[in-house]
Amino acid sequence: MVETFIQYSKLVGNKNHVLNEEDFLKIDLKKEYDFIYLPSYSIHKTLEIDKNGIAAAVIEADFGIAETGTAVIDSKNYNLRKATCLAEKLDIVIFKSKILKKLEDISTFLKEKTSEDSYIAFITGASRTADIERVLTIGVHGPCETNIFIINDR
Repeated sequence: MVETFIQYSKLVGNKNHVLNEEDFLKIDLKKEYDFIYLPSYSIHKTLEIDKNGIAAAVIEADFGIAETGTAVIDSKNYNLRKATCLAEKLDIVIFKSKILKKLEDISTFLKEKTSEDSYIAFITGASRTADIERVLTIGVHGPCETNIFIINDR
């Protein structure tokens, strides 16, 4: 399933990296990123994010959907939502064991999370839009660049 996820993720311009946990944790996260949300590693770094955004954020996804190369994130936390939308570069960590074949495979997760007020983000890649003249602009509604770190955890 990882191969399928990467195949679809690459189609939208993402750079995909498959690493073991040890190699991922060698990255100087606190230096590289303005915002960090990695609950599995108990690593967090927050700051006030205003309308001008931030340079870089790294966040942990709850799931990956192989058939579309999409990261699924429970974004009930307001700062996490702002970071995913206002970072110029968004890096997403997905554990290999959390990459599932299709959207229907996370139906239980979605039912649990949406039983109350919720905000679930589906992020497939950098923001793209085009005008009537078909001029493509990247980063209008979100990140200009998205990288995926797939962590071998099994």
